[in-house]
Amino acid sequence: MFHVVEDDAAVADALVLMLREFDHEVRSYPDAEEFLREARLAGSDTVIVDLALPGMGGGELVRFLETIADPPRVVVISGEPQGELDRHLEGLPKLPVIRKPVDVEDLRRLF
Repeated sequence: MFHVVEDDAAVADALVLMLREFDHEVRSYPDAEEFLREARLAGSDTVIVDLALPGMGGGELVRFLETIADPPRVVVISGEPQGELDRHLEGLPKLPVIRKPVDVEDLRRLF
């Protein structure tokens, strides 16, 4: 199962459609809080997290996901400049990054 945590509805829809084209089961969430309330995670899942989320930020969500017993695979998505991206990910293990605008071939290479 893929979980897309993205507040931009157009980006979330595009990711969902592309991932379904690759035959993945996908669910999207507009923010970290809804994701944490509703997602039923397994270690085999993949969570795509926008770093610029309202409320609980994407970096904070990624840090939380790293602490659970059987963590899912985490991929971050961002349209921010590299310096901001580095700041969000400081102290985290190296994670795959999808840059906005999303390219279907970049996505295909990751999944």
